[in-house]
Amino acid sequence: MKGDACLLSESCARGTILVVEDEVLERMAIADRLRQANYEVVEAGNAHEALEILRHGGDVKLIISDIGMPGSIDGVGLARLARSEYPEIKIVLASGHLPSIDEVAHDGYFRKPYDARQIIRHIKTLIG
Repeated sequence: MKGDACLLSESCARGTILVVEDEVLERMAIADRLRQANYEVVEAGNAHEALEILRHGGDVKLIISDIGMPGSIDGVGLARLARSEYPEIKIVLASGHLPSIDEVAHDGYFRKPYDARQIIRHIKTLIG
């Protein structure tokens, strides 16, 4: 449930961005930059946490996920699950390596380290 502050907030109308990144400092940095750009942000350290957030509701409009994460589901697996269960959610993938993600439906790919300005410009084209 959104708080009263969301009633007047443009960021709430655009929905929430879910940042999925196992590197804590990288996750905090990109999440902070998105918040500075007036987006609502929730964070997850791995795909399992992200799926729990998605399954427990909320107004997630876009997922930014690192591809290489520990655990049984990486960013590509998360993208596949999210696309099948939540087709309305936009998905942006990121990696420090050049992955093979052609077979995965996504709405953008960025190389790490994150270039926040570039990502924010792209997000604006996807969700406003």
